[in-house]
Amino acid sequence: MQIIELELSHLDLYCPATGELICSEETGYNEEAKSLMGFWIDEVFTEPFIKNEALKAAWEKLVVECEEAQEKADEEGEELDEAFELSTERLYQFLADYDAPTWVVFQIGLYDNATEMVTDNGWFVLEMEKDEWKVEIIP
Repeated sequence: MQIIELELSHLDLYCPATGELICSEETGYNEEAKSLMGFWIDEVFTEPFIKNEALKAAWEKLVVECEEAQEKADEEGEELDEAFELSTERLYQFLADYDAPTWVVFQIGLYDNATEMVTDNGWFVLEMEKDEWKVEIIP
């Protein structure tokens, strides 16, 4: 997937293809947005909201692989190889490598004007082709 990185002082996001609200500081996340395939939030990135079944299965597989690698490292008394560490860097790589040519990830870093630092990140996966919005929602 293509990843577009933004640093903003707000978390208001609309789908560029339709103008559909994805999230807003006032109303929160629009989980019903047809173009939204899923999202991860920095603070709780291990607990994403994912509507697309294939994306959810791929993420769950990655989480299991990382957990198994951690258990093996713990049993052997070794440091975990960074390649298997479940981190936001690993999330970024997962999204970059995921094969979905019509999907775009908007990574939004919240920029704090007072501290001049990026305080939080959100990754929002959007389907940009209107014909593909027939999404099976997972309960």
